[in-house]
Amino acid sequence: MSISASIDIVLSECSRSVLSAPDLLVNFVSEGWDFVDGNGEVTMLPLGDNDDFNWTSISLDRVTFFNILQEKQNLKEIIGIELLRVDSDVGCELLIFNTNDIALNLSIARKKIDIKSSIDITDFSWYLKRILPVYKNSGLQVERINCNQL
Repeated sequence: MSISASIDIVLSECSRSVLSAPDLLVNFVSEGWDFVDGNGEVTMLPLGDNDDFNWTSISLDRVTFFNILQEKQNLKEIIGIELLRVDSDVGCELLIFNTNDIALNLSIARKKIDIKSSIDITDFSWYLKRILPVYKNSGLQVERINCNQL
């Protein structure tokens, strides 16, 4: 059976009006995440994806990438970016559904709790330690966090 794990984050009302997808990504990078893979490509939901979730890998310069993020936010499109930790092989898919609903699908080399058992449990604390500072440094207030594993 396949395991699916995610962290859903809801921002406070005051943070909803100031969320900037480009600024949030800059803070992810400053906290040890990257959006460019080893092949020099960015995996993201393209402009005009229309909720098809047609993930695309493409080589983009930084300015073009941030312009696309801003345009997607202006058009109120779902923003999706693959994030990778620079210090490990772990990654996730960041989805920004609107200015207050954000999900991280923990789908790339999912970090697990190291126990001597056949139980496969996601190490949510490992992710939270590396994700929550991004929001704090962005000046965003987290109202609710929900960690899920199915």
